[in-house]
Amino acid sequence: MKHLVIGVIILWALFALSSLIWSSKGQPPSAIFTQLMEPPQHRLTSPYENGYYYLLGFAADPSLDPTKVGHEMWLEIAGTPVAGDFNYDKTGRSELRIQLPMEQILPSWDSENPMSEFRNMRTGLHAVAGRDHTLLARYERWLTMPFEDMGFGHQGTPRFVEIFFAHRLYAADGFSQQTALGIQRLKKDMNKWRSVLRDATTIATKVMAQIVIIDDLHLLSTLLSHPATGKTVLAMTPDIVPPLTAAESSLRWPLQHQFSLGVRGKHTDELSTEWLATAARLPKQAFHQITHPPRRSFLGIPLQTRETWEMYATYYDAMAHAAEIGQTTLPKLHELAGPARQGILESLASPHSFEPDWEPFHHQLKETDARLRLVSLQVVLRRPSPQVTVPNRLAQVGLSYYDPFSGLPMLWSPTQQKIYSVGKDRFDDGGDPSFDISVPAMGFLSPGPKESRTTSPTRRTNRR
Repeated sequence: MKHLVIGVIILWALFALSSLIWSSKGQPPSAIFTQLMEPPQHRLTSPYENGYYYLLGFAADPSLDPTKVGHEMWLEIAGTPVAGDFNYDKTGRSELRIQLPMEQILPSWDSENPMSEFRNMRTGLHAVAGRDHTLLARYERWLTMPFEDMGFGHQGTPRFVEIFFAHRLYAADGFSQQTALGIQRLKKDMNKWRSVLRDATTIATKVMAQIVIIDDLHLLSTLLSHPATGKTVLAMTPDIVPPLTAAESSLRWPLQHQFSLGVRGKHTDELSTEWLATAARLPKQAFHQITHPPRRSFLGIPLQTRETWEMYATYYDAMAHAAEIGQTTLPKLHELAGPARQGILESLASPHSFEPDWEPFHHQLKETDARLRLVSLQVVLRRPSPQVTVPNRLAQVGLSYYDPFSGLPMLWSPTQQKIYSVGKDRFDDGGDPSFDISVPAMGFLSPGPKESRTTSPTRRTNRR
């Protein structure tokens, strides 16, 4: 009887293995799978014209060409099947490296009166030399370059801290000289990074662009909140902050990139994304939670079959579509395909399918859009209007500057003097910055004595 049982188990294993091999090789890939594996088409013929490579080599020795250094680094991992992150340890590649947390990079940026701080720093900013001077000059050069994200299908992530430092230095230097120059630089910076956001093919580049955009918006919002804000700022601001376009808010290319890495068994280096996650205020494990685990195998045969990846292809396509049509939440894997779609041995080895968590990145895009709309409203509310109360004015412009998390007009808190979005939890917390996305509204028209914070009944929900 014992030998019979062993024989049955062996026969079952052979059947399962043959089924596994057949499912991996017997069917051509679906149209969705093929589309997700297709790399983007590029229009730039010379790598030395591409700002992406310039960013890779941004911290290189002053005597070196950042674009050539970046292209060399990219070729190293592009030509190696098992390559990891970009190698910044070679001599000359990170001579201008900065080792600072975000809050220590030009802290006057976050002060209550940054323009005054920048003017007090005028002498120091005009006399920047050495590393700072080189980074500032490189940033000004980068802003004029065309950009194509060449990170698709590769594990490497550019160093970002030096780029962030140079972005702040560039704007602060402009404001230290003249308000109009500062606004012009802020506008140029925003336009550049919004084009990067639009053309990003990796989630790291998408996050990088949003960090700078939100940082610019924070500074602009602070300037607009002061009653003494001049007409120059108000006149130059409206065309800087339109809401996100469909292309800017799309996750399709980053999803395709991550799917491509998973199919080919590649993994993003967690150390290279740690600073990005911190700077973007994303969960610490945000990038890890969208990285497919290492492949499992049995007797040299991959347990993740074509059938499994077809399941994931359907799921990634559904997530991309949900983001494109503006859904507040993304679909879940179990809603589209259960464990029955896995191979038999794979189900035994890993009964719970890996489900990438893209919600933090989806919410970040909506938050970026909300902040753009809120800053636009700061400008709108400074203009003369026949409407007396702030809630009436918010309702009046609601169709143009609605809350992307609720689809309804933004809210107003007269006690805190803030206009705000309900944020990703979609609860009205009265403008509490721990939950809602708010901007100061000091200096706006004063509400009447009976005015109170009013909300739509569908949003008036207390947190429990």
